[in-house]
Amino acid sequence: MELSCHCGNITVSAEPLPGEVASCNCSICRRYAVLWAYYRPDQVRVSFRRSPTVFYLWGDQQVEFHRCDECGCVTHYVTTADCEADVSAVNMRMAEPAMLANLPVRQIDGASY
Repeated sequence: MELSCHCGNITVSAEPLPGEVASCNCSICRRYAVLWAYYRPDQVRVSFRRSPTVFYLWGDQQVEFHRCDECGCVTHYVTTADCEADVSAVNMRMAEPAMLANLPVRQIDGASY
């Protein structure tokens, strides 16, 4: 699977195709309106054409939310060394709607953490 940001600067590749996506209601995911597909870091490759991603690190400093520095599209997140989990999450909102049509959406109550 290969997805890109709005302007095409950032490309995120991941295998295999996700079996589900997650919708989290925490304060940042809700504002970003993302649907996450979770992967091991070795399953995700991020590349750029003109400029690399920039990231926002908040709160407990455990998750870097990456976005394209040109169009602002949130592309993925990675966990930091401060996090117990070693995760890369891809923003599936970059996918064509047909790719998402049959994927179950798991609701995550991140607002309770």
